[in-house]
Amino acid sequence: MGVRRNYMLGVVLLGLSVVSAPASAADDDLVKAMMEVYAEELAANPQDYRTYYSRSMAYFGQGEMEKALSDINNAIKYFPRREKDDLAQAYLLRAKILTVKGENKPALTDLNSALRLVPNHRLALKDRGDLLCKMGQYDLAKIDYSQLLRMDTRSQSAYMGLARVEAHVGQPVRAKDLLAQAVNLSPKDPTVYLERSEIYKEMGLLPEAVDDLVYAVSLDDGRSGAVQQLVAYSNEAYSEVIAGLNRNIGRFPRQGMLYYVRGSIYKDHYDFNSSLHDWDTILSENFFNFHSIYYNRAYCLSRLGRFDEARNDIKRAIEKDSQNAEYYRLQAEIERGAGDLVAADQAIRQAAVYDPSNVQVCIERGMIAYDEGNYIDAIGYYNEAIAVAPTMPYPYLLRAYVQEYGLENRAEAEADYRKVLSLDDQSVYYGDNLKGIAFARLHQPREMARWESRLLQSGTVRNIDYFYLACMYAMTDAGKAIGYLEKALQSGFGDYNRIAIDRYSSVSLLPVRHLAPYGELLQRYHALFGK
Repeated sequence: MGVRRNYMLGVVLLGLSVVSAPASAADDDLVKAMMEVYAEELAANPQDYRTYYSRSMAYFGQGEMEKALSDINNAIKYFPRREKDDLAQAYLLRAKILTVKGENKPALTDLNSALRLVPNHRLALKDRGDLLCKMGQYDLAKIDYSQLLRMDTRSQSAYMGLARVEAHVGQPVRAKDLLAQAVNLSPKDPTVYLERSEIYKEMGLLPEAVDDLVYAVSLDDGRSGAVQQLVAYSNEAYSEVIAGLNRNIGRFPRQGMLYYVRGSIYKDHYDFNSSLHDWDTILSENFFNFHSIYYNRAYCLSRLGRFDEARNDIKRAIEKDSQNAEYYRLQAEIERGAGDLVAADQAIRQAAVYDPSNVQVCIERGMIAYDEGNYIDAIGYYNEAIAVAPTMPYPYLLRAYVQEYGLENRAEAEADYRKVLSLDDQSVYYGDNLKGIAFARLHQPREMARWESRLLQSGTVRNIDYFYLACMYAMTDAGKAIGYLEKALQSGFGDYNRIAIDRYSSVSLLPVRHLAPYGELLQRYHALFGK
């Protein structure tokens, strides 16, 4: 390895080790520089197996599996067979890459190759046990984990692996005992709770899984990945995750990060009033004073239609982080909601300075132009949004709305509605394709009913999906629209802005807002909006 490469690798590792936030442009520059060094090394020596191995690891870390696989193939091809330990590591890396790609059988072959070279390789035994367990070969997996435990009686990996095996062969009591032994080896390590949580979830013990994740958060303020896992769990079992957070906040009321996590999950699930209470608690109890707290508070206030209050918070967030495009975008949305289009335009121009191709920035510019009566400009900004995100349905519906109601060009509007129908549905949630709205605008009642049926049978009906159904029927069947709005409210959909204020697209309840049942419904659920 050359001196320059050693130096650059040290710089990259140093740079990455001190960064706890998402990767910045500086980190990207360091990684890019390292990749340039790898390229130079390989140009000078096309059979440099160690450089292929190192670059493969880098690609693997970046999620570029095809490039990682190509490099590790070359590394294994050129590795001297006498270097058994290092060659075994290369097989292990290729096995990991293949496993991520879903190619379990060749991954297993590589793990076998690594163990032939180094028969007691602990990581190889652990990885092979994990893969065998994933493949349902529990008896063979148990052999590997048992061997690992004989080699190291304090091996958490062995206890965890054996617990997973017992869980899958119908021995939950034995599995729980093994999990407890694994945790007792290092009870202050948050990662062990993450792993136990995963096995609890496989066993159908979601309350226990949530408690472990929450405890991991309390141990390290969420740096272990437990927060992301809780958010993922909340998409499958929202009530259980909130119940677990409530339970643990009752036990540990001074753990500020728990309020942060709960507030974030409430916000992600459109319960903005509950989310606001958590941000308020964080500030009143002086748990944190991050700029993100003020941003999240401003966001919730804006969704609740409280624009004057939101303005103060977003200004505080910008004072603490003055180059964040999203903060200026939200400021523009707040000023537009408060009726100050001059201030809104100033804020969105600032957002465009920092991220001109951000689709949400383009959308906000279009909404401001629409409010100003500049329909051609609005179309232009929606065109920009579509250029940035051509498979996103919402900008087409926004553009169609301006065409139909601003420019009175029904033909162009219909073209956009048909475009929405032509988009492939890549969303995790069926409702996000918004095709029902397009069917409604194209007066296709049978297709509306089919979309409704498929959405309700999708198995993942969210509160916002009921809102989408209400919007779909708003122009044609007020009774159904009000009925679905009630379901949305019953499910905790607390976006007052969308329900009562938004008027920029056909994803809106504007056609039924004048009806008495609509007003009565909002009055009945006023607590959801903090009113």
